[in-house]
Amino acid sequence: MRRIVITFTIAFLAALSVTAQDQQTVTAGRSLPLAVRSQAECTGFIANPSVPPDLTVVAGGDDDFHSVVRQFVQGDSVFVSRHKGQEMAVGAEYRVVRPASELFLTRHYQGQGADISRLGTPYQDVAQVRVTHVNPEGVVAKVTFSCSSILPGDTLIPFQRRPIPEYTLSKPLDHFVPLDQNKPHGRIVASHDNVGYVGRGVVVYLNLGEQEGTQPGQRFRIYKLLPPHPTGFLTSERTPPEIVGEAVVLSVQAKSSVAMVVSSYREIAAGDYVEKE
Repeated sequence: MRRIVITFTIAFLAALSVTAQDQQTVTAGRSLPLAVRSQAECTGFIANPSVPPDLTVVAGGDDDFHSVVRQFVQGDSVFVSRHKGQEMAVGAEYRVVRPASELFLTRHYQGQGADISRLGTPYQDVAQVRVTHVNPEGVVAKVTFSCSSILPGDTLIPFQRRPIPEYTLSKPLDHFVPLDQNKPHGRIVASHDNVGYVGRGVVVYLNLGEQEGTQPGQRFRIYKLLPPHPTGFLTSERTPPEIVGEAVVLSVQAKSSVAMVVSSYREIAAGDYVEKE
């Protein structure tokens, strides 16, 4: 009986292995959307120059006492303050954003703050609104979609739907393939919500933008530069870079880009490097 059980177990594991190989063969080469709509509209971005505060949320409905902690979500109405005589029309759609500088006060590698500053001002995507009323007393807009709660002082910019590129599923990469110095190289300067370690399906910000020719849909290998390995007293040996994942660009700004991690073989962190494939 024991021999039968062992034989059955070996056969079962062999079948699983064949199935996994078949699935990998079928999966590799497929094209998939890089993100769903709710992800694409909530990635945040790093703007250069900064977003002008010409339109801001001043308050909203159901707020008789102008509470400083009142927040507005999908389905609520907000009042928009127009600066510099901005014209607004009923039906116009806007994206609501908020500076995210405080979010990135926690540093994950030496020099991260300076790297982000060189790229511009980081912003959070907060919500989307549609103007419902324009009259001499003010402008009213309804919240049609929210990534998080709107706060008084948040800024409005004209809404443009972000394209969602497709990417092709690939087989696992060689983790120690030599880098090509003739290709563009950059760095992950931060991750969405400034989390410490990220994996597949998480948004990251790269220090490669329109100025470097970066475009949505471009694919990058993510790699770590490993420290020299000590071999004795005051001696060490260099170690090769390690490929730890891949990312595909979702959207591009002047000096930066937003990318989605599409594969990860170990933890990925702000400060890791990228090479264009």
